[in-house]
Amino acid sequence: MKNITIILLLLSCLPCMSLHAQETVRNGSQTADSKWKFGVNGGYGQRVFRSRNIVTNTQKRYFKDFKSGISYGGEVAYFPWKKVGFGVKYDRYQSKATLENVMTEDVAVQFLGGEVIHKAIMKNPKNAILTSLLLGYQPYRNHTQVGENAFTFSGKTMGWGVSVGVEHRLSQKFALNFTGSAMMGAVYRLQRKTDLSTQTLHLSKDDSVDLSRFSLSVGFSFF
Repeated sequence: MKNITIILLLLSCLPCMSLHAQETVRNGSQTADSKWKFGVNGGYGQRVFRSRNIVTNTQKRYFKDFKSGISYGGEVAYFPWKKVGFGVKYDRYQSKATLENVMTEDVAVQFLGGEVIHKAIMKNPKNAILTSLLLGYQPYRNHTQVGENAFTFSGKTMGWGVSVGVEHRLSQKFALNFTGSAMMGAVYRLQRKTDLSTQTLHLSKDDSVDLSRFSLSVGFSFF
């Protein structure tokens, strides 16, 4: 249901953005725009899986910390056309939570994949809205410490997502952007590794590791 809502919002925004796209002419000469774009970003990340068997306030605080983290990454994109481009994007989400000094979980979810980008230039040519569809590879890692016992759970899966960002040109070669992203994916096979052994776990749909998350970030772009 969440995935469908995101897609509907995305599709409803595209026609409006296209109406504002236009050629820019200033002082009798067309504004030049580089076809290459390099960007970095960072901000807040939140996983959206449903928590089960939460009873105490301590458990509520633990899962709140566990599902909240930071998200950061970068991208390289090429625009062969004015409104459409293609790129490679990297994103990393991290969170850490401790339950009554008994259990600690340190989680990292990465994304590396391709993106298709639609760019709509607004009436003010310094502003643009960038909408991206993402598809790629998602490694998952969870370092867990329970008392004296340490485990590392790891897995990998494909994932997809969408992002919508507002970009403001500060100069011809530099821009500031604000972006919201949603990523989806789930891991059905995990490796559990200790100092003594490695075991493969096959998970059912109900027990799978849900990697769905959203992020809000601030970034800089170079052209």
